[in-house]
Amino acid sequence: MINLLVDEAYAFDYLSILEIKKNKNPKNYGNWFSCYTYLQNQFDNNKWTSMISSLEYKEMIKANQSTFEAVDKAKNNLVTAKDVDFCNYQRHLAKQKFQQKFFNSNLSETKIGYEKYS
Repeated sequence: MINLLVDEAYAFDYLSILEIKKNKNPKNYGNWFSCYTYLQNQFDNNKWTSMISSLEYKEMIKANQSTFEAVDKAKNNLVTAKDVDFCNYQRHLAKQKFQQKFFNSNLSETKIGYEKYS
């Protein structure tokens, strides 16, 4: 494995994706657990608990769950590409809120082409 310099919210977004996959299939538990403990070891217990149990983290899970569901529906043409794109934008907003609340900074990622959702 390699280390990758990313925004903190990006790492927690990835953890939330692994959590969804773990809940869908227990075979994914190991990947989730490895990521969970790797992140957890970088914070003191109070900070970790406040982040992992926060509404903002739960919103990231919810946004990723919606994105997963939209992608599954798109495989059968049950939703439009715009619907999937909107779910992905909601995911971005959830990451942004998490980053601002817990790390008092903006995401380094800049979304382009989303002015219509503002």
